[in-house]
Amino acid sequence: MAVSGFLSWWDGIEEWLTGLSFVPQLLVTLVVLIPLATGVAWVVNLLVVWVFSQFDRRDVSDDHGVGV
Repeated sequence: MAVSGFLSWWDGIEEWLTGLSFVPQLLVTLVVLIPLATGVAWVVNLLVVWVFSQFDRRDVSDDHGVGV
């Protein structure tokens, strides 16, 4: 039931957006997609940094700040 409700809501949003002319479509898309894409990129960046820090082979106790 929840998926059906979400898909119904999404169809309504899609119909509303496609019913607009080009400039309002562009503005709504930019206002929504730029923050959303920025947030997703930020989260993916954090996940990648965390995963790579788990596989880091440097010994943290012997790190003098000079790198490897």
